[in-house]
Amino acid sequence: MRHLPSLFTLTALALLGTAGAQTPALTGTTWTLTQLSDGGRLVMPGRNAQRPTLRLDARTASGNTGCNVYRAGYAARGDILRFMTLAATRRACPDRMDGLEARFVNLMGQVNRYRLSGNTLTLFAGSRDRLVFTSGGAAASLPSRPPARPETNVNLDGTWTLTGGTALRPVPGSVPALTFAGGRVSGTGGCNRLMGTVQAGGDTLTFGALATTRMACAPAVNAQEGTFLAFLARPALRASVQGQVLTLTGANGQTLVFRRAGASQGGGGTQAAGPVQDGTYTLATVNGQPAPQTPRPVTLSLTGNRIGGNDGCNSFGGEYRLEGTRLLLTGPLASTLMACPDQTQEVDIHRVLGAGPALTVTPSGLTLTAGGTTLAFSRQAAPAQGRVQTWTVAAQRVPCMGVGPMSCLRIQRDGGPWELFYGEIEGFTFQPGVTQVIRVREEDRPGPVPADASSKRYVLVEVVERR
Repeated sequence: MRHLPSLFTLTALALLGTAGAQTPALTGTTWTLTQLSDGGRLVMPGRNAQRPTLRLDARTASGNTGCNVYRAGYAARGDILRFMTLAATRRACPDRMDGLEARFVNLMGQVNRYRLSGNTLTLFAGSRDRLVFTSGGAAASLPSRPPARPETNVNLDGTWTLTGGTALRPVPGSVPALTFAGGRVSGTGGCNRLMGTVQAGGDTLTFGALATTRMACAPAVNAQEGTFLAFLARPALRASVQGQVLTLTGANGQTLVFRRAGASQGGGGTQAAGPVQDGTYTLATVNGQPAPQTPRPVTLSLTGNRIGGNDGCNSFGGEYRLEGTRLLLTGPLASTLMACPDQTQEVDIHRVLGAGPALTVTPSGLTLTAGGTTLAFSRQAAPAQGRVQTWTVAAQRVPCMGVGPMSCLRIQRDGGPWELFYGEIEGFTFQPGVTQVIRVREEDRPGPVPADASSKRYVLVEVVERR
């Protein structure tokens, strides 16, 4: 996955006195980038690229790089303006940004003065480079954002699986899918995950910048994903829904055809008995018999197009889609590698999930059936407390000092700065040389808590990615 570093290493600039009084037009206004010059060469943001923004409030600058959100201190006096270190999130950014984000961040670190003229703000970086922003009505007229249109009457919320079209023939076993929820879209190109924004107006859809992961895929799947993402990048795709079929049509007449997940493929098909609810499910029975005893409960978690859980010892995670009554994995399941005691082999949830099981929603939970095995799960009540975070765990431990010399994990919490982690993550196995992206639930430790212990405990929810 291509990530923006969580902390841009820019030259720290000393404050040039206290911030001077700024005109209202400069502070408290959201400025949108219209162009920049880098190395003396003029660069215009692509027509469909999300444009970087800047907002100055008191002594804090914030905005969007076109993909990631940033924040920094700044100092101003007269026409002098300098930014301190920029801290930013670490979302994966789409290739079609054409290096705009890196150029923007680099130039922001070199800004030394500004000029304000009406709705135009110009930041000068060095002797010949600059960033030009507009605000208010001028920003609204930029060609990169299509004009607002009345909302479409078609409800696209849910998951749609690609079935065909003239623009692309899906690779068997690696089929693209899109999940719409309000103005957000997520899904897969057949191997890599994607996420971003989408704007619906009239009978058209316009996708914003789509962030994707960067997993290694088979050549045919790579080619498929490139074609799929290029098609979605086209402005104002015409959307037509007939029954459970969605057709997207480009200006050149090419199409992509999707079927709503859970819809039958023909008159003889059936659907899962009711909608599948996101949440966590615990294995109750195997082929009608009580679930065997395992070191940890066998669980299944569904969130959007993400699937995860615990096989009785190790946690696992990946992506899935629904096709009729079948639950299909859209990629391999990542799993922890804890040493597990001997346990009953009746529960082979990985084999069942890999076989594309039939899914049935029941009043108490759901069942999965494949290869003569039926696993019945009961729905867990939502936990009373504890929040789930996404952590990146670095590939190497580093020396640190606790009660005595020790080695610590280096982690990033939800895209924040790197920090040392002195505790342990229950259910997680560190692998030297492997960077892992995991989801961790932070809980209050039940009392009484020893004086030298943390009041928090951290429990692995799922492994999202290894690289």
